[in-house]
Amino acid sequence: MRKIIVHNPCNENTRYYRNYNLFWDKLTDELKKRFVVVENRFFEFANSHQFPIKLKKGNSKYFVLHECEYVIEFDDTGEFYVLSVSDRLSTTILNEHNNPFLKKVLLSQFNYNYLKQHVGDSIEKYSPWIYFPQDVFDYEMFYEKRETFKSYIDKMCFRGTVSERPITQFFDKKYVEGFQPVPNYFDDIIKYKIGLSVAGVGELCYRDIEYMCLGIPFLRFEYLSELNPKLIPNYHYISVDRPDDIPRHNGLSTDRLGLEKHAKLIEKKFLIVKDDLEFLKFITKNARQYYTTYLNGNNVNHTLKLLNF
Repeated sequence: MRKIIVHNPCNENTRYYRNYNLFWDKLTDELKKRFVVVENRFFEFANSHQFPIKLKKGNSKYFVLHECEYVIEFDDTGEFYVLSVSDRLSTTILNEHNNPFLKKVLLSQFNYNYLKQHVGDSIEKYSPWIYFPQDVFDYEMFYEKRETFKSYIDKMCFRGTVSERPITQFFDKKYVEGFQPVPNYFDDIIKYKIGLSVAGVGELCYRDIEYMCLGIPFLRFEYLSELNPKLIPNYHYISVDRPDDIPRHNGLSTDRLGLEKHAKLIEKKFLIVKDDLEFLKFITKNARQYYTTYLNGNNVNHTLKLLNF
């Protein structure tokens, strides 16, 4: 069997900090069934600093990783693969893009046009990937609990930070509740008819995946970012056409910076769909099926297929 080195900074504080940290362990275990695996994963400062590694065929002296990033490196050839859940285009994602030994980069926040501005023709090495719920948690108990409800609160719900989401100040409380993060909010959000999705630092948000998992249809402006396979508007989520005048940050359109007129478009769509129970069931069923097929127990095998391993 071929030998690979896996690089991923973690320690006792970060190993189960986020759901994707648990995924790194599961992926490593599966790779051990296919390769001789050398783990370069412990880093004392994983929760505060980037992890410097030396690639066999790297262009730069050191390659640095966040704890949300993972590198697979073949010992015999030096070819390497990058997986990143970073909300931003990190140096891990960009710095080796023209290195012929870089074979594939899987990104959770994949925006083709924006990425191409940074990597040019190397875009062919990049691919959309999957995203994750936030915590290492038993979400199924809340999905099953929601399934027992006869009706739901006739509003949208949003649980998340608002400091970087100024659009949230423009929503009418008649239509949306919950503009503050609270721990263990699942008992709360499963009571609502629809979840509101607003981009965070990256366009995809943990809440989006949690909505899919919990069986809550969610509503948002059409995604610019892609998962693999794509989320389909008005099939996996309730979509609002994205206006051309949504503000930009670092050249990228982001609905979190939207104005009052943009919030009103979301509210208008909510009023159109909120009583169409068949449509809401359709969205819920498709989103839940997507989650169980690609984002839950099968996410390791799906990832390995995307890597052609």
